[in-house]
Amino acid sequence: MTHQDPHSHSADAVADHTPIEAQYVRQGRGGVRILWLLIVSAGTAAVLLLGMWLLSNGGFQRVNPDAGGRPADTAAYDGAAPPLPPA
Repeated sequence: MTHQDPHSHSADAVADHTPIEAQYVRQGRGGVRILWLLIVSAGTAAVLLLGMWLLSNGGFQRVNPDAGGRPADTAAYDGAAPPLPPA
């Protein structure tokens, strides 16, 4: 069997009304180029998300820098829960 491109092989099978093998009708090709594309894309997304988190993290710290840092703030949560009112 000689090498043919997938399109001509599938087109010939359609014209002859014969079944087409799955390897000729798959969506895309695999290989090293696709692997590198996925690696670079995932790395870029990770760097961008990390950068966005680093830029927005300072805003959360400026809201209330000592939230929960004093014993008086957490004293209300140290004891037992108050009883629920009767329904």
